[in-house]
Amino acid sequence: MRSLLRLLLLLAICLPLGGCTKKVDPLTAAQHFFEQIAAGRAEDAYHSAAFGFQAQRSAVVFATAAKDMGLTDYVGGEWGKPEREGNTVTIRVKLQTKSGKPIPLIVTLVRQAGEWRVFSLRSPPDKDTGISENRFSLVGKTPSFVDAVTKPMPPENEVRQLVRENLLRFNEAIESKSFDAFYEAVSVHWQDQLTKGQLQRAFQPFIDQKISLAGIANATPVFDEPSAVNSDGLLTVTGHYDTQPYRVQFAMKFFYELPAWKLFGLDVNLVK
Repeated sequence: MRSLLRLLLLLAICLPLGGCTKKVDPLTAAQHFFEQIAAGRAEDAYHSAAFGFQAQRSAVVFATAAKDMGLTDYVGGEWGKPEREGNTVTIRVKLQTKSGKPIPLIVTLVRQAGEWRVFSLRSPPDKDTGISENRFSLVGKTPSFVDAVTKPMPPENEVRQLVRENLLRFNEAIESKSFDAFYEAVSVHWQDQLTKGQLQRAFQPFIDQKISLAGIANATPVFDEPSAVNSDGLLTVTGHYDTQPYRVQFAMKFFYELPAWKLFGLDVNLVK
């Protein structure tokens, strides 16, 4: 009788709290993320995301991009089976919207502070290039001409140098709190699509959170897949640096403008 009373007391305490030890699984966390956006609570969705997700964009930029993508019209989705690797889970989904237009995405979540949090939203790999784009990254649109398609793939040591130089230049912009000099060093074709103000606003969260990538100066980048020059003449590079206090993941695109490859797109993720 005493054991039964103790059990009933525990239930009385746990039920109002939604369960004493119940943890939200990755699929539920991902679905809740989009439900918040659809309910007009994009800022709540933003603050529930992973550190690396928030570090790339402000809440205002996120809310605007989410609306432009049609995520505010989310009504459900065809969710695939979560694929887990360590503290990372990937889920493919075809989001359904009020207009009936599907939005295919690859949602990646990471485990932080004991909770599953959205880390990135990517498009499925392109059928021609095999590249999966971060839907919130700052990447230029393909130039109208493709002179660079005849430019041969640079050697790996040159690619490593390109990555290092551009990320260190990116870090200098964060430290100086100005992306003006960084803007002047990128591809002219990217400048045609992007203003200094847009670049500054896109990466302002890195400045606000006092992010430092200085650790990459003495580290070697690890390429997650072979770098290649695609049919549009863009050199695509993806990889990471195993640095502290966070791992730096990057995706870059370069366009060849005599006499060198110039940055044409940048996506940086930070994982604690």
